[in-house]
Amino acid sequence: MKSEINPRYIHLQNFVDSLPSTFDTSGELIYDARNKVRLFNVDGLPVVVKRYKVPMLHQRIDYSFFRPSKAKRAYLFGMRLLSLSISTPEPIAYIEEYRRGLFYQGYFLSAFCGDPDLRILREEPNKHEELMSAFVHFLVDMHEKGFVHGDTNLSNFLYRADASPMKYHITTIDINRSHFSSAPSKKECLKSLMRITHERIAMKKIIGEYARMRGWNVDMSVDYVVDSIERFEKRKAMKRKILG
Repeated sequence: MKSEINPRYIHLQNFVDSLPSTFDTSGELIYDARNKVRLFNVDGLPVVVKRYKVPMLHQRIDYSFFRPSKAKRAYLFGMRLLSLSISTPEPIAYIEEYRRGLFYQGYFLSAFCGDPDLRILREEPNKHEELMSAFVHFLVDMHEKGFVHGDTNLSNFLYRADASPMKYHITTIDINRSHFSSAPSKKECLKSLMRITHERIAMKKIIGEYARMRGWNVDMSVDYVVDSIERFEKRKAMKRKILG
């Protein structure tokens, strides 16, 4: 087993070391799909642990010798975001479990953030103008600081009301598929926003506001993202048809 722990949480070392053997039988299961997420209470501190699914053999080889695992990336990216003043739950540690010399499974630990996610913008796009504006400001700030989120689905952004000028605090999660760039291009930024939502009304409002904040042509920016989504949806529909 390999692991790294945030120096601020070194007192949780025993908990971290025990996780591979205790994960399935302790804590509260809060998400169970491709990956599993459990919430633990460790000496009064709420800790979220995400266990990634066991990858395919070629990915295990890749994570063993050529690039960081998802768990390690989530930890390192989270630490870097905080250094850039981009809000994300504070990373606590990551664990890489190995079997027969190859990477087997990864765990990422972070502080718990119980804020709701931004899917409310998809469901009621015309009723939350201030919240949408705060979210778009957050996206612009991310991109201008060189961070391009790998999955901008609204469920990966959390919010809470606060006393800031924007009136809301936005936090991002699920960042392991992201990347950093010294100067993300317009195309790169807009392409990354394609995943926000497939609901056209909400998507157009968000992309339009984003383009306005960047000083870009609004119609061209919205059309680019809409065209990208439609091509993606057609490819997905064709794949489903071929696979039956």
